Amino acid sequence: MTTIPIESPSPTVTHYQQAAARAFAALDELEAIIPNFEAPHPSTAKFVRAHQVLPLQFLATAISAVEQEVQLQRVEKLDVAAGRDALQFIEAYNAVVDRGEAFFRKLRFTLNSKKATPMFQALQIYDIAQGLARDPGSAGIGAHVANMKRDLGRSGLKRKAAAPADPANPATQERKAS
Repeated sequence: MTTIPIESPSPTVTHYQQAAARAFAALDELEAIIPNFEAPHPSTAKFVRAHQVLPLQFLATAISAVEQEVQLQRVEKLDVAAGRDALQFIEAYNAVVDRGEAFFRKLRFTLNSKKATPMFQALQIYDIAQGLARDPGSAGIGAHVANMKRDLGRSGLKRKAAAPADPANPATQERKAS
């Protein structure tokens, strides 16, 4: 008798996972477009960070000085062509960074927005379920309430203590009187 091996089922790939995979591919393509794209490394990060405080105008002025002064050219401490290339690169890609940051802020908001409505609805269901669980005829709901409470991870909303009345502020005196 031969045994037929049973293949384990592969997990279902959702529409969103497929869309996210396309987004990853687009990000990979974007990285490939940018010349000399670098990832931070501990051996260079401190050097790079230390030179970010200097204004770009300083670099442009130093390049101009080297171009105009033979004595500065002779010391060979500033590569004028590389410096101009860096200025052009920074100018062009700063706009891309701005657009990317705006994109990531919108993406983060989109994620938060996707979470907000069903989370609000889940809180409403939790509140309703708590009320129903007090009814002896709804005994099964109590287990669901306990599970939701466990997964909510908080013991209840804590109310802020009322601020003490400020004798100099009439608004706090009115609040105290009411």
